[in-house]
Amino acid sequence: MKYFLSMLVASVMIGTSLTATAEIWEDYDLSQEVTELTVIAVKPNYVDGYLTRLEGTWVNSMQVLKDQGAIKNFAVWAANVADSPNVFLTVTYENMGAMQQNAEQYQKMVAEMTKRFESNEEENQEISQGYEEYREIVDRKVLSRVQYK
Repeated sequence: MKYFLSMLVASVMIGTSLTATAEIWEDYDLSQEVTELTVIAVKPNYVDGYLTRLEGTWVNSMQVLKDQGAIKNFAVWAANVADSPNVFLTVTYENMGAMQQNAEQYQKMVAEMTKRFESNEEENQEISQGYEEYREIVDRKVLSRVQYK
């Protein structure tokens, strides 16, 4: 009898969970703001150097874009260096449309980068070309925040 009741309760619970449905815009929303996530695997002995060099290249570029209002925010994240992947880059945009750069925005960004970092241009080019020797871009995703109602 106990076995029968247990099976009955389990069947009802499973049946209820399978028939429960959730609807986007009804039960939850997705934010207009989106975050681009880049997942990177850096060889363990190179993580510290990679993070330091990243400041002179990617971080500087993102700061220019943020100052110009093309992006809302950016961040560099690191996991335990022995894990792989172990570095994560995020760029947050106002919406999907803001991810689409145009020629005018690009030229404006290049001009500002040249103005701010011209003395380091050759060094930064050399640094960024060396990245391929010790890191691999594993994945890229565009994420929307789930907002429950």
